[in-house]
Amino acid sequence: MDRKDFTRALSQHSLPQVLLFEGDEEHLKQDALAELRRAVLPEGMETLNETVLSDPSVDQLIADTETQPFMADKRLVIVRDFPALLGRAEADERLISYLPSVPETAILLFYCTGKPDGRKKLYSAIKKHGGIITFASLRGAELTRFVTDTFKQDGKECDDRTAEYLIFTVGSDTGLLVSEIHKISSYAEGRSSVLADDISLLATPSTECTVFQMVDAVVTGQRTRAFTLLRNLLLSGTDRMAILAMLLRQYRLLQHIKIMQYEKKGGDYIRNALGVPPFAVDQYLRQASSYTGGLVKKAVQICFDTEYAVKSGRILPDGALETVVIRLLNLRTQD
Repeated sequence: MDRKDFTRALSQHSLPQVLLFEGDEEHLKQDALAELRRAVLPEGMETLNETVLSDPSVDQLIADTETQPFMADKRLVIVRDFPALLGRAEADERLISYLPSVPETAILLFYCTGKPDGRKKLYSAIKKHGGIITFASLRGAELTRFVTDTFKQDGKECDDRTAEYLIFTVGSDTGLLVSEIHKISSYAEGRSSVLADDISLLATPSTECTVFQMVDAVVTGQRTRAFTLLRNLLLSGTDRMAILAMLLRQYRLLQHIKIMQYEKKGGDYIRNALGVPPFAVDQYLRQASSYTGGLVKKAVQICFDTEYAVKSGRILPDGALETVVIRLLNLRTQD
Protein backbone atom coordinates (compact mmCIF):
# COMPACT_ATOMS: atom_id res chain seq x y z
CA MET A 1 0.00 0.00 0.00
CA ASP A 2 1.35 3.45 -0.87
CA ARG A 3 0.37 6.93 0.30
CA LYS A 4 -2.50 7.22 -2.19
CA ASP A 5 -3.92 3.84 -1.16
CA PHE A 6 -3.69 4.90 2.48
CA THR A 7 -5.55 8.17 1.87
CA ARG A 8 -8.25 6.35 -0.09
CA ALA A 9 -8.71 3.69 2.61
CA LEU A 10 -8.80 6.36 5.31
CA SER A 11 -11.53 8.31 3.50
CA GLN A 12 -13.52 5.10 2.98
CA HIS A 13 -13.11 4.06 6.64
CA SER A 14 -11.57 0.78 5.47
CA LEU A 15 -8.17 0.90 7.16
CA PRO A 16 -7.14 -2.29 8.98
CA GLN A 17 -6.75 -2.18 12.75
CA VAL A 18 -2.99 -2.81 12.56
CA LEU A 19 -0.74 -0.58 10.45
CA LEU A 20 2.95 -0.19 9.72
CA PHE A 21 4.41 3.05 8.34
CA GLU A 22 7.77 2.45 6.65
CA GLY A 23 10.01 4.05 4.01
CA ASP A 24 12.59 6.77 3.47
CA GLU A 25 10.23 9.70 2.92
CA GLU A 26 9.86 10.99 6.47
CA HIS A 27 8.02 14.20 5.61
CA LEU A 28 5.22 12.37 3.80
CA LYS A 29 5.11 9.84 6.61
CA GLN A 30 4.61 12.61 9.16
CA ASP A 31 1.91 14.14 6.96
CA ALA A 32 0.10 10.79 6.81
CA LEU A 33 0.30 10.44 10.59
CA ALA A 34 -1.22 13.91 10.99
CA GLU A 35 -3.94 12.93 8.52
CA LEU A 36 -4.66 9.76 10.50
CA ARG A 37 -4.84 11.71 13.75
CA ARG A 38 -7.32 14.20 12.29
CA ALA A 39 -9.53 11.40 10.99
CA VAL A 40 -9.50 9.24 14.13
CA LEU A 41 -9.17 11.59 17.09
CA PRO A 42 -11.99 14.06 17.85
CA GLU A 43 -10.88 17.66 18.23
CA GLY A 44 -10.12 18.43 21.85
CA MET A 45 -9.90 14.74 22.76
CA GLU A 46 -6.56 13.97 21.12
CA THR A 47 -4.46 13.52 24.25
CA LEU A 48 -7.11 11.35 25.90
CA ASN A 49 -7.26 8.92 22.99
CA GLU A 50 -3.67 8.67 21.80
CA THR A 51 -0.78 6.75 23.30
CA VAL A 52 2.78 6.92 21.95
CA LEU A 53 5.08 4.08 23.02
CA SER A 54 8.77 3.36 22.59
CA ASP A 55 9.95 -0.23 23.13
CA PRO A 56 6.96 -1.18 25.31
CA SER A 57 6.48 -4.55 26.95
CA VAL A 58 3.87 -6.78 25.32
CA ASP A 59 1.64 -6.42 28.38
CA GLN A 60 1.79 -2.61 28.19
CA LEU A 61 1.13 -2.57 24.44
CA ILE A 62 -1.89 -4.87 24.74
CA ALA A 63 -3.25 -2.99 27.76
CA ASP A 64 -3.08 0.37 25.95
CA THR A 65 -4.67 -1.09 22.82
CA GLU A 66 -7.50 -2.68 24.82
CA THR A 67 -8.27 0.55 26.70
CA GLN A 68 -11.63 1.93 25.63
CA PRO A 69 -11.63 5.31 23.85
CA PHE A 70 -13.04 8.31 25.69
CA MET A 71 -15.90 10.05 23.85
CA ALA A 72 -14.52 8.76 20.56
CA ASP A 73 -14.90 5.74 18.30
CA LYS A 74 -11.26 4.72 18.38
CA ARG A 75 -7.99 5.01 20.24
CA LEU A 76 -4.70 5.49 18.39
CA VAL A 77 -1.73 3.56 19.77
CA ILE A 78 1.59 4.46 18.12
CA VAL A 79 4.68 2.31 18.64
CA ARG A 80 7.79 4.10 17.38
CA ASP A 81 10.82 2.22 16.02
CA PHE A 82 9.94 -1.05 17.71
CA PRO A 83 13.12 -3.16 18.10
CA ALA A 84 11.35 -6.31 16.91
CA LEU A 85 10.95 -4.65 13.48
CA LEU A 86 14.43 -3.18 13.18
CA GLY A 87 16.55 -6.30 13.46
CA ARG A 88 17.64 -5.93 17.07
CA ALA A 89 15.24 -8.49 18.55
CA GLU A 90 12.41 -10.88 17.75
CA ALA A 91 8.84 -10.14 18.76
CA ASP A 92 7.22 -11.96 21.64
CA GLU A 93 4.92 -14.67 20.27
CA ARG A 94 2.12 -13.25 22.42
CA LEU A 95 2.24 -10.03 20.39
CA ILE A 96 2.15 -11.88 17.07
CA SER A 97 -0.81 -13.93 18.31
CA TYR A 98 -2.57 -10.76 19.49
CA LEU A 99 -2.53 -8.89 16.16
CA PRO A 100 -5.58 -10.65 14.62
CA SER A 101 -7.65 -9.72 17.68
CA VAL A 102 -6.92 -5.98 17.94
CA PRO A 103 -10.35 -4.49 18.78
CA GLU A 104 -12.27 -2.27 16.39
CA THR A 105 -12.03 0.47 19.00
CA ALA A 106 -8.29 0.84 18.36
CA ILE A 107 -5.76 1.43 15.63
CA LEU A 108 -2.34 0.01 16.43
CA LEU A 109 0.31 1.80 14.37
CA PHE A 110 3.93 0.70 14.19
CA TYR A 111 5.90 3.73 12.99
CA CYS A 112 9.40 3.02 11.66
CA THR A 113 12.01 5.57 10.70
CA GLY A 114 13.35 4.29 7.40
CA LYS A 115 12.90 0.69 6.33
CA PRO A 116 12.34 -2.12 8.87
CA ASP A 117 13.64 -5.65 8.51
CA GLY A 118 11.15 -7.43 6.26
CA ARG A 119 12.43 -10.83 7.40
CA LYS A 120 11.10 -10.39 10.92
CA LYS A 121 8.13 -12.43 12.14
CA LEU A 122 6.34 -9.30 13.31
CA TYR A 123 6.68 -7.71 9.86
CA SER A 124 5.14 -10.79 8.24
CA ALA A 125 2.35 -10.85 10.83
CA ILE A 126 1.48 -7.18 10.20
CA LYS A 127 1.49 -7.84 6.46
CA LYS A 128 -0.89 -10.78 6.97
CA HIS A 129 -3.27 -9.29 9.52
CA GLY A 130 -2.99 -5.55 8.87
CA GLY A 131 -1.61 -3.10 6.35
CA ILE A 132 1.90 -1.89 5.45
CA ILE A 133 2.12 1.61 4.01
CA THR A 134 5.39 2.37 2.23
CA PHE A 135 6.50 5.99 1.86
CA ALA A 136 9.09 5.84 -0.91
CA SER A 137 11.06 8.86 -2.08
CA LEU A 138 9.31 10.82 -4.81
CA ARG A 139 10.92 10.91 -8.24
CA GLY A 140 10.46 12.59 -11.61
CA ALA A 141 7.05 13.97 -12.50
CA GLU A 142 5.59 12.98 -9.12
CA LEU A 143 8.18 15.08 -7.28
CA THR A 144 7.67 18.00 -9.67
CA ARG A 145 3.92 17.83 -9.04
CA PHE A 146 4.56 17.79 -5.28
CA VAL A 147 6.51 21.06 -5.59
CA THR A 148 3.90 22.80 -7.76
CA ASP A 149 1.06 21.62 -5.50
CA THR A 150 2.88 22.84 -2.38
CA PHE A 151 3.39 26.26 -3.97
CA LYS A 152 -0.35 26.33 -4.77
CA GLN A 153 -1.11 25.72 -1.10
CA ASP A 154 0.92 28.87 -0.42
CA GLY A 155 -1.11 30.73 -3.04
CA LYS A 156 1.63 30.75 -5.68
CA GLU A 157 1.85 29.44 -9.21
CA CYS A 158 5.00 27.58 -10.20
CA ASP A 159 5.56 26.09 -13.64
CA ASP A 160 7.20 22.69 -14.06
CA ARG A 161 10.55 24.06 -15.22
CA THR A 162 10.87 26.34 -12.19
CA ALA A 163 9.88 23.43 -9.93
CA GLU A 164 12.58 21.27 -11.54
CA TYR A 165 15.11 24.04 -10.94
CA LEU A 166 14.19 24.09 -7.25
CA ILE A 167 14.54 20.30 -7.04
CA PHE A 168 17.90 20.49 -8.81
CA THR A 169 19.07 23.20 -6.39
CA VAL A 170 17.77 21.81 -3.09
CA GLY A 171 17.52 18.07 -3.72
CA SER A 172 14.62 15.63 -3.54
CA ASP A 173 14.02 15.59 0.23
CA THR A 174 10.40 16.75 0.55
CA GLY A 175 10.92 18.15 4.04
CA LEU A 176 13.68 20.45 2.80
CA LEU A 177 11.64 21.34 -0.28
CA VAL A 178 8.63 22.38 1.80
CA SER A 179 10.83 24.60 3.97
CA GLU A 180 12.35 26.27 0.90
CA ILE A 181 8.93 26.65 -0.76
CA HIS A 182 7.52 28.48 2.26
CA LYS A 183 10.56 30.78 2.33
CA ILE A 184 10.31 31.57 -1.39
CA SER A 185 6.54 32.09 -1.20
CA SER A 186 6.98 34.58 1.63
CA TYR A 187 9.57 36.47 -0.40
CA ALA A 188 7.25 36.56 -3.42
CA GLU A 189 4.40 38.12 -1.44
CA GLY A 190 2.36 40.36 -3.70
CA ARG A 191 3.08 38.25 -6.78
CA SER A 192 0.97 35.39 -8.08
CA SER A 193 3.89 33.27 -9.28
CA VAL A 194 7.45 32.42 -8.35
CA LEU A 195 10.41 32.80 -10.68
CA ALA A 196 13.68 30.97 -11.21
CA ASP A 197 15.44 34.14 -10.01
CA ASP A 198 13.69 33.76 -6.64
CA ILE A 199 15.17 30.29 -6.30
CA SER A 200 18.65 31.45 -7.31
CA LEU A 201 18.47 34.21 -4.71
CA LEU A 202 16.94 32.35 -1.76
CA ALA A 203 17.22 28.55 -2.02
CA THR A 204 19.99 26.83 -0.07
CA PRO A 205 21.91 24.64 -2.55
CA SER A 206 22.46 20.98 -1.78
CA THR A 207 25.98 19.56 -1.74
CA GLU A 208 25.45 18.00 -5.15
CA CYS A 209 24.22 21.30 -6.59
CA THR A 210 27.24 23.13 -5.16
CA VAL A 211 29.57 20.57 -6.74
CA PHE A 212 27.75 21.12 -10.04
CA GLN A 213 28.30 24.88 -9.66
CA MET A 214 31.97 24.23 -8.90
CA VAL A 215 32.33 22.17 -12.10
CA ASP A 216 30.60 25.00 -13.95
CA ALA A 217 33.18 27.42 -12.56
CA VAL A 218 36.00 25.08 -13.59
CA VAL A 219 34.57 24.70 -17.09
CA THR A 220 34.35 28.47 -17.54
CA GLY A 221 37.78 29.11 -16.00
CA GLN A 222 36.51 30.94 -12.90
CA ARG A 223 39.29 29.96 -10.51
CA THR A 224 38.25 32.19 -7.62
CA ARG A 225 34.62 31.05 -7.77
CA ALA A 226 35.65 27.38 -8.02
CA PHE A 227 37.78 27.58 -4.88
CA THR A 228 35.20 29.69 -3.03
CA LEU A 229 32.59 27.00 -3.63
CA LEU A 230 35.05 24.30 -2.58
CA ARG A 231 35.86 26.19 0.61
CA ASN A 232 32.14 26.59 1.38
CA LEU A 233 31.63 22.85 0.99
CA LEU A 234 34.51 22.06 3.33
CA LEU A 235 33.40 24.65 5.90
CA SER A 236 29.93 23.10 5.90
CA GLY A 237 31.51 19.81 6.98
CA THR A 238 31.18 17.94 3.70
CA ASP A 239 33.64 15.05 3.54
CA ARG A 240 36.52 15.53 1.08
CA MET A 241 36.11 12.07 -0.39
CA ALA A 242 32.38 12.66 -0.87
CA ILE A 243 33.15 15.83 -2.83
CA LEU A 244 35.71 13.97 -4.93
CA ALA A 245 33.21 11.18 -5.63
CA MET A 246 30.64 13.74 -6.79
CA LEU A 247 33.24 15.44 -8.99
CA LEU A 248 34.01 12.08 -10.56
CA ARG A 249 30.30 11.46 -11.14
CA GLN A 250 29.86 14.87 -12.79
CA TYR A 251 32.74 14.33 -15.20
CA ARG A 252 31.57 10.81 -15.99
CA LEU A 253 28.23 12.29 -17.01
CA LEU A 254 30.05 14.73 -19.29
CA GLN A 255 32.05 11.84 -20.75
CA HIS A 256 28.82 9.92 -21.32
CA ILE A 257 27.45 12.91 -23.24
CA LYS A 258 30.57 13.16 -25.41
CA ILE A 259 30.36 9.44 -26.25
CA MET A 260 26.69 9.73 -27.22
CA GLN A 261 27.41 12.80 -29.32
CA TYR A 262 30.26 10.94 -31.05
CA GLU A 263 27.80 8.13 -31.79
CA LYS A 264 25.47 10.73 -33.37
CA LYS A 265 22.72 10.16 -30.81
CA GLY A 266 19.91 12.71 -30.94
CA GLY A 267 19.04 15.23 -28.25
CA ASP A 268 15.99 13.31 -27.02
CA TYR A 269 18.03 10.12 -26.70
CA ILE A 270 20.71 11.92 -24.67
CA ARG A 271 18.13 13.53 -22.39
CA ASN A 272 16.51 10.18 -21.63
CA ALA A 273 19.83 8.38 -21.14
CA LEU A 274 21.35 10.81 -18.64
CA GLY A 275 18.86 10.14 -15.85
CA VAL A 276 19.10 13.67 -14.45
CA PRO A 277 16.34 16.27 -13.94
CA PRO A 278 15.14 17.77 -17.24
CA PHE A 279 16.27 21.23 -16.18
CA ALA A 280 19.83 19.98 -15.65
CA VAL A 281 20.19 18.35 -19.07
CA ASP A 282 20.79 21.63 -20.90
CA GLN A 283 23.34 22.63 -18.26
CA TYR A 284 25.26 19.38 -18.70
CA LEU A 285 25.17 19.74 -22.49
CA ARG A 286 26.60 23.24 -22.17
CA GLN A 287 29.38 22.02 -19.86
CA ALA A 288 30.21 19.12 -22.19
CA SER A 289 30.51 21.50 -25.14
CA SER A 290 33.51 23.14 -23.41
CA TYR A 291 35.56 19.94 -23.69
CA THR A 292 36.82 17.68 -26.41
CA GLY A 293 36.28 13.98 -25.88
CA GLY A 294 39.96 13.57 -25.04
CA LEU A 295 39.97 16.31 -22.40
CA VAL A 296 36.88 15.08 -20.59
CA LYS A 297 38.46 11.60 -20.54
CA LYS A 298 41.55 13.14 -18.89
CA ALA A 299 39.31 14.89 -16.34
CA VAL A 300 37.66 11.59 -15.41
CA GLN A 301 41.08 9.96 -15.09
CA ILE A 302 42.35 12.75 -12.82
CA CYS A 303 39.41 12.28 -10.44
CA PHE A 304 39.57 8.48 -10.57
CA ASP A 305 43.35 8.25 -10.03
CA THR A 306 43.21 10.66 -7.09
CA GLU A 307 40.33 8.80 -5.45
CA TYR A 308 42.19 5.50 -5.82
CA ALA A 309 45.45 6.99 -4.50
CA VAL A 310 43.73 8.35 -1.38
CA LYS A 311 41.80 5.14 -0.69
CA SER A 312 44.93 3.03 -1.15
CA GLY A 313 46.87 5.26 1.25
CA ARG A 314 49.41 6.47 -1.29
CA ILE A 315 48.46 10.12 -0.69
CA LEU A 316 46.67 11.95 2.13
CA PRO A 317 43.17 13.40 1.62
CA ASP A 318 44.28 16.87 2.76
CA GLY A 319 45.30 18.85 -0.28
CA ALA A 320 44.39 16.11 -2.76
CA LEU A 321 41.02 17.67 -3.55
CA GLU A 322 42.50 21.12 -4.11
CA THR A 323 45.12 19.58 -6.41
CA VAL A 324 42.36 17.92 -8.44
CA VAL A 325 40.56 21.25 -8.91
CA ILE A 326 43.80 22.93 -10.03
CA ARG A 327 44.50 20.15 -12.53
CA LEU A 328 40.94 20.34 -13.86
CA LEU A 329 41.28 24.11 -14.27
CA ASN A 330 44.57 23.64 -16.10
CA LEU A 331 42.90 21.27 -18.57
CA ARG A 332 41.21 24.27 -20.14
CA THR A 333 44.57 25.47 -21.43
CA GLN A 334 45.13 22.16 -23.24
CA ASP A 335 43.62 21.16 -26.55
